[in-house]
Amino acid sequence: MYAADPTSKFKGALAMGVPGELAGLHAAWSRYGRLPWKSLFAPAIALARDGYTIVSYVANALKDEEVDVLADPGLRAVFAPGGRLLRDGELCRNPALADVLEALAEDGIAAFYGGAVGERLVEDVRRAGGILTVEDLKGYKVGVSKAMEADAMGFTFLGMPPPSSGTVGLALVLNVLGGYKSTEFLRGFLGVHRLIEAVKHMLAVRMDLGDPGFVNVAGNVSEMMSPEFADKIRRRIADNTTFPPAYYLAKWSQLRDNGTSHLCVVDGDRNAVAMTTTVNYYFGAHVLSPSTGIVLNNEMDDFSVPSSNPTPDQLPPAPANFIAPGKRPLSSMTPAIILKDRQLAGVVGASGGTNIITAVTQVFLNHFVVGMSPLAAVQSPRVYHKLVPNVVRYEDATMADGEVIEFSTEAMEFLRRRGHVLESTSPGAVCQLIVQDLLAPVSGGGGGGGENVFRGMLTAVSDPRKDGSPAGV
Repeated sequence: MYAADPTSKFKGALAMGVPGELAGLHAAWSRYGRLPWKSLFAPAIALARDGYTIVSYVANALKDEEVDVLADPGLRAVFAPGGRLLRDGELCRNPALADVLEALAEDGIAAFYGGAVGERLVEDVRRAGGILTVEDLKGYKVGVSKAMEADAMGFTFLGMPPPSSGTVGLALVLNVLGGYKSTEFLRGFLGVHRLIEAVKHMLAVRMDLGDPGFVNVAGNVSEMMSPEFADKIRRRIADNTTFPPAYYLAKWSQLRDNGTSHLCVVDGDRNAVAMTTTVNYYFGAHVLSPSTGIVLNNEMDDFSVPSSNPTPDQLPPAPANFIAPGKRPLSSMTPAIILKDRQLAGVVGASGGTNIITAVTQVFLNHFVVGMSPLAAVQSPRVYHKLVPNVVRYEDATMADGEVIEFSTEAMEFLRRRGHVLESTSPGAVCQLIVQDLLAPVSGGGGGGGENVFRGMLTAVSDPRKDGSPAGV
């Protein structure tokens, strides 16, 4: 499918997967929603119609992608309406998207999945070189799975099952680190080294996962979440050195997923939502449908594809993640609801592609194990690894609020002495966190959810690496 032009896997209309988010949101609303469907669209319609202010993060993303944004007529019309990219503080309007949202508010998702909106989208996609059909949209089915439950470090995590590798990967890393005699090491530089090593082992095995509707991953999941497997990995971690990638016994090349957005919500009854949403890269496939205002995703790039030119020094692509009709690709998404003694302790998740699992792990450890405040847990500088290349990337950057995050020189020297190759990076992932203080009950609340639901003080943190903010209603 992409052999003739490998770039078409991530750029252009051929990179688009069948959009499922609208159907997923409608399914969630049908089960749990209280407000009228139509009312949910009003804020988004106003933003698209009247405009929203471009913030610095978006302005920088536009600058980074300037060539592709200006090359696409749809993107150019929205983000460079006068032939110049919109700048920080300027208004961005998308009237075509406002029209689509109004149609969806009035007519429901049928307008998209086979109706007039979907037909216009298909026309634009095919005109841009894609292969989406109206039948693809009509045939889309929401897959509702039971949340994956994982126990680690005295907490229970409710998260996303495969084809996400997030919950499994998070649990594996935490079980490796939690198996040491004490977690006191997490307060020092040794904790950073052990974290990096555990992450490298996790990355090596996660590529065995895929869409369980197409490949049998039950055995892989069971092994990765078992205490015995965590013990095995822990025994392979040396406190005085790191190792070349081959040591971690990876069989397949790594997935290079990107982007995403994440939100966390907790209501008065302590119902909780962790939701990760994505078009994958910045501006997705770098194509915007002019008639609908919709940015095309490039989710096909999250699949692995057979290599046409395999080389001895490169690992082969993962067969479990090969493309098939109706299949969903492997991802790093890690939306998680955290329980302590069956009560809500927190909600967490992140954007940042491959960096997500590592970021969520560090934020959890910072607050729930080390004891940092929620803000410090999110704001603290992080490290990342992709196994290949064998490089530790440490954050050294200025955040959206002007604060500088710097990894300490002492920590860097500690890692270098153990053979780690270090490289500075801009913020690698953006985390959102809500914490419930289980020692500080509050009065009031919605009164629902049953008498045994604890209501404690809530603290919400939106990562200052990006231009988000917490909001209370």
